[in-house]
Amino acid sequence: MAFVGRECELATLERLYATGKFQMPAIYGRRRVGKTSLIAHFVEGKPAIFFSARESTERENLIALSEAIARFESGGVLRESDRPAPVFESFDHAFAYLFELARKQRLVFVIDKYPNLAQSYRAVSSLLQHCIDREHEESRLFLILCGSSMSFMEHQVMGYKSPLYGRRTAQIKVMPFDIVQAARLLEGVGLEEIVSWYGIVGGIPLYLEQFDRSLSLQENLAHNVLRPDSFLYGEPDSFLQQEVREPARYNAIIRAIASGEGRLSDISSVAGIDKATITAYLKGLMELGVVRREQPVVDANRKKMRYVLSDNLFRFWYRFVPHYLTPLQAGRCEEVARLIVGDHLSTFLGPVFEDVCRQWLVSSMGEAGVPLINDIGRWWGTDNERKEQAELDIVALCDDGSMICGECKWQNKLSDVDVLRTLEHRAGLIADGREVRLFLFSKSGFTDQCREAATQSSCTLIALSDMGLSS
Repeated sequence: MAFVGRECELATLERLYATGKFQMPAIYGRRRVGKTSLIAHFVEGKPAIFFSARESTERENLIALSEAIARFESGGVLRESDRPAPVFESFDHAFAYLFELARKQRLVFVIDKYPNLAQSYRAVSSLLQHCIDREHEESRLFLILCGSSMSFMEHQVMGYKSPLYGRRTAQIKVMPFDIVQAARLLEGVGLEEIVSWYGIVGGIPLYLEQFDRSLSLQENLAHNVLRPDSFLYGEPDSFLQQEVREPARYNAIIRAIASGEGRLSDISSVAGIDKATITAYLKGLMELGVVRREQPVVDANRKKMRYVLSDNLFRFWYRFVPHYLTPLQAGRCEEVARLIVGDHLSTFLGPVFEDVCRQWLVSSMGEAGVPLINDIGRWWGTDNERKEQAELDIVALCDDGSMICGECKWQNKLSDVDVLRTLEHRAGLIADGREVRLFLFSKSGFTDQCREAATQSSCTLIALSDMGLSS
């Protein structure tokens, strides 16, 4: 597929490149998010040496780096029939050669999977520090350090105690695609299918690309997610195996959250992990982007804090695969997919649509009646007037002192005036004297009565077709 998105990241890299001076941007983000594709797109047409470090020995990585340099100097072609590339005596010699080479021309040098190199050769960060301090005034090297281990990149590359602290000239955290970027990648796919597939697999470009346009959503679900030999079926387990040291414990925590547990004590109890130690595991899952911690945007307190799955593929997999494991392993993927789409998918996609609507509001700041937003999320609490628990899908605190309250309906019928009245009532519970802007979102649209009532209450109605996701 064609490269899409990442305009801000590319603009940052191009701005740094245009200076002609030494630069060292650090590029990081979770596995599969598209870091390598971003770098490959950036270096097109530029003199570049791309070195991908291996989970191997110092010697093997030095050989690989030497081959990458030789390939560059041979015009990008190093055939197996050619004599073996000369191996540099040490990384010190190889780096010194690259910095010297970059005195003569602008040169991009990419160390992909940098944590692997640092693991095999622990002195590499100190060595780079000395090379940079010695050569950065004269060398025009554009050095990119890239890695998937976010904790390593944040602490061992950008952290205060890192030898490289103060040497980086930019940091780019590559995030999963939002719904707008996902829609661009899925150009030509129907709106409901775009949101549904995004809700099932999330914003990782490689996951989104598994969608087969020749198949229906149900068929894609059966063949590309639920079939045990499919790439996406095995991805959650593969991700945990590669990213954490105790996958069984992390798996138990994710299962507990997927089953509906949100409080720390309840997750601890269901997962069978001591409350005193489970916090560290949850922190790790948050750093990986699998879990997030939620509190109401207003009236927040520690008792209302809860954990939810933020990765859509994990949320879908742990919600359905364990439940249907026996028929899936028996090859009944089409039947399971039909059951999920027919009986469960609409409810499952409700929170996804809420997230999509929050994304739309943030992307619409400065237009469509949306002021600058300082904080956005949800609210839940007690409705003392009606003596019941109440929720608002969207609550945003705006820079002008106003508040946005919104409700989101992912259903196959038109939203009626009763939804608007409930939104008005619940917004009044937390207004606290603020000016309130009401937004009502609906997959299918609105009844005439709802449209008339919205005009009287100055509520903005947004249907899925109004959200600018179509190609």
